Amino acid sequence: MQNQASPVEILSPTIPANWCPSGSWADVFNNYQTLFLNNSTVNIPGLGLVTPDQIATINQNIQNLQNEYNALAVNVRSGTQSVGSGPGSFTYTISFSSSMPNNTYSIIIEPQTSSTSASANWSWAIISGTKTTTGFQVLFYNGTSTAITGFNWTAQTIAST
Repeated sequence: MQNQASPVEILSPTIPANWCPSGSWADVFNNYQTLFLNNSTVNIPGLGLVTPDQIATINQNIQNLQNEYNALAVNVRSGTQSVGSGPGSFTYTISFSSSMPNNTYSIIIEPQTSSTSASANWSWAIISGTKTTTGFQVLFYNGTSTAITGFNWTAQTIAST
């Protein structure tokens, strides 16, 4: 970048020798701001080399990046559910603390176990028609009597622009 060695300057009117405001410090600072800072200019070396078209392009690029960032914003809801002792199938209703933007989110299920040696036989499925912006119902099959004690669930979606 050019002009890195050139400092930015604030050019203010010269304060006359007879300038002596009175009152509180707030009055003095407000008087100084009104008379001098408001009439100052900032000199940024090289700024005059940037054209209005280049500034418009920079602003558009910034807006494009902001739009792309917003499009990648991920909405996530998560929680933990205890499960009944197996073997057997159990239905659980999962409710979100706040609504998702739509019902096209992905769901991740991670079973929890209390044992390091038991063979865990499990599966899960979303019950058709129950996936809404406020939650879903899951059918969880626990094929082992005590190995699976619960599951962590995560629902996530990428926001649309």
